Amino acid sequence: MRARIFGMAVAALALAGVAQAADNIPAAAVTEADQIWTTRCALCHGAGGKGDGPAAAPLNPKPRDLGDKKWQSSVDDKHIELVIVKGGQAVNLSPMMAANPDLESKPDVVKALRAKVRSLGGK
Repeated sequence: MRARIFGMAVAALALAGVAQAADNIPAAAVTEADQIWTTRCALCHGAGGKGDGPAAAPLNPKPRDLGDKKWQSSVDDKHIELVIVKGGQAVNLSPMMAANPDLESKPDVVKALRAKVRSLGGK
């Protein structure tokens, strides 16, 4: 069991490293994005992005399963980044998906969050 957990952790780190390298995202931005994911995003989307975070239960509509491959292939990176910064309402989705206007001046952090979202779908 420990070996399996260790293997999954190594794979996740490798995937994050690939995303970081592919987008040329500075390590500091990845670190900040990880903190934002934990303190903001995971509350509704859950740690694994399945839409099962602790704040998701009363929400209607429910948060998106960010790992859904059909959804992943239906949106481009620009769309994901727009939703991260401007919120769901900016793209005619639920206003319950809050905007993050403080990230507008942090494009590398937004890229790192987008890479995190993409990693949930195996991209």
